[in-house]
Amino acid sequence: MIDGGTNINPSPEAGSTADGGRGTRTDSGSSGAGGSSGTGGSSGAGGSSGTGGSSGTGGSLGRGGSSGTGGSSGTGGSSGTGGSSGTGGSPGTGGSSGTGGSSGTGGSSGTGGSQGTGGSSGNGDAGAPPSTGTQQRPSYNTGTGFFVVGSKLYDADGNEFRIRGINHLHWDSASPGLAKTGANTERWVIDFGQSISNNIALMQKSINNKIVPMPGSWDGTCNESTGTLSSIVSKWVATASQWKTIEKYVLINIANEWGPSGSTVWRDQYISAIASLRAAGIKATIVVDAGGCGQDNPDLAQYAAAVFNSDPEKNVVFDQHIYGMWAVGGASWQTDLTRGLDALAATGLPFVIGEFGPGRNIGPSPTTMTPGQIIQAAESHGFGWMAWAWDDPPGQADDTWFALSLNGDYRSSSDLTIFGKDVVENATYGLKKLAKPASIF
Repeated sequence: MIDGGTNINPSPEAGSTADGGRGTRTDSGSSGAGGSSGTGGSSGAGGSSGTGGSSGTGGSLGRGGSSGTGGSSGTGGSSGTGGSSGTGGSPGTGGSSGTGGSSGTGGSSGTGGSQGTGGSSGNGDAGAPPSTGTQQRPSYNTGTGFFVVGSKLYDADGNEFRIRGINHLHWDSASPGLAKTGANTERWVIDFGQSISNNIALMQKSINNKIVPMPGSWDGTCNESTGTLSSIVSKWVATASQWKTIEKYVLINIANEWGPSGSTVWRDQYISAIASLRAAGIKATIVVDAGGCGQDNPDLAQYAAAVFNSDPEKNVVFDQHIYGMWAVGGASWQTDLTRGLDALAATGLPFVIGEFGPGRNIGPSPTTMTPGQIIQAAESHGFGWMAWAWDDPPGQADDTWFALSLNGDYRSSSDLTIFGKDVVENATYGLKKLAKPASIF
């Protein structure tokens, strides 16, 4: 998402900069990355890239719409969520049409067959034990932090960890309430222009609150230049030794919403980026966003397996953002929520819905899908999820934009927006109901 004002793309992160703007919000100096996710921006990323924009949606659809329903690449035999929820071998997920075999991403039975996370998907996890017990770190994974087996993420103690969290846009504004929400993951917009010690200190705040930090660079939001991604990667590499000090707790989100839609350029550049980070000694779980301002489904459905299998650590989680290029049902230029997530589940890989907004046709990439529809779709597929954003804007917020908190704090429901109350307090799918902290704390 983008943070800012006129920006480039459909995601709401609106702010100034090329992030995509939601229209008014400015990032208040945070990270210079425009503060947020870049999918937001109006203009720019929207109609451009020929993927979306058309159909009179203007920049609002961002590029996402490309290739339409996204189901592409093998929603194949997905048959609903087909075991996507990682329940492994549960009814309908098995070796049958499920999410597996047919998509060509894994071995024979997709995420099903053995425990759903087992050796079917071709992720290098053959013979994985059931997710109900403690998972042993695979021999090929040489890190000390989170690791992936099949479609699941595990913490350093070998216990399954489902990401359920919140995006944190303004690192330079107080947000005391976020830690009170029950969120187990905090996705940070960080600024590589400040000292690495300051960035590590921000991550330590999350760790002290028993929340998993996910730092990310917003410098490439809705940008398709390979040079931009290379520049971002060089900053991670230059500070690799410092990130190594918190490897046990951190998930590294290389670049927010970088890259073209449905493109081998996205695939090849991320293969190169991961190789560079691994060569620099970063062994932590890497999070890779879809291209097309984060909303493109074909990038992930078609090419995520190649990116994952290129990693010697086999330790990558993929991030799909959901705004106006998605819909329940889906128009000709939109990706249908169910079919799009089915296509991801069919790969047998781990996914997180790393951004979604309040719905109600708010923002530059508007949608009528509710937070509840998106969260419950993620849950039914076994995916993690994170709402955008706690502090967009960081103060004096209202119900017309993307903030979950009205003032940065959370002492009672009166401190939350309509969006915030739904994401945090909903008795069926809210953070307080579903989020569980990592067992390493």
